[in-house]
Amino acid sequence: MLKIYTLVAFSASAALLAGCSNNSSDDGTTTTQNYTSFAEIQPDAATMQSTYTDPNGTLLMGITRATEAQIPDTGGATYKGFVNLPLSDGDLIGELTMVASFSAAAGSIDSSATGFFHENNGAYTGTLTGTGALVQDAPPGVPQVSTALDGPLSNGGTDYTTSLALAGDIVANGADPYGAVAGTADGNVGTDVFLGGVFAAER
Repeated sequence: MLKIYTLVAFSASAALLAGCSNNSSDDGTTTTQNYTSFAEIQPDAATMQSTYTDPNGTLLMGITRATEAQIPDTGGATYKGFVNLPLSDGDLIGELTMVASFSAAAGSIDSSATGFFHENNGAYTGTLTGTGALVQDAPPGVPQVSTALDGPLSNGGTDYTTSLALAGDIVANGADPYGAVAGTADGNVGTDVFLGGVFAAER
């Protein structure tokens, strides 16, 4: 599962995240940080995730989801972050992009994930894509954001049919009331079925 680092690691990762935000945009494109290993991507993913949720994807005490009044009724936003998948032989972490279209009537979210690294098996190539719903007035207990991502991921010459179900909420990122999205990620990578994955992304 996702490992929570010490304050020293947090500070180092925060500096890297600052660089990450410089490369993000609201144009919906997928940009990556050109990570070269699990050891590089894992601290950044852990830092962002632990800002909003516990290792199971539950919002931390003091982190509340944005109210309907705090989320725009028009326009959109691009969130960039990470998805962590607890496979049977170790964690698999990729970079996540979520493009939200806000609407009081029927919002939507397009998502993609790429640049995956496994803690024991190295890089996984391929990109997962999908669409989902953004329900700004979701009642308590119902996720504001739900999306499915599908596609093939490849490692060591083997292709793995992959399906993910992301479910989470829009939360504040500092003074930005709808500046982040965080929650759970369940699904499968090939025949490896898992529960308890997590994701977090910031705009």
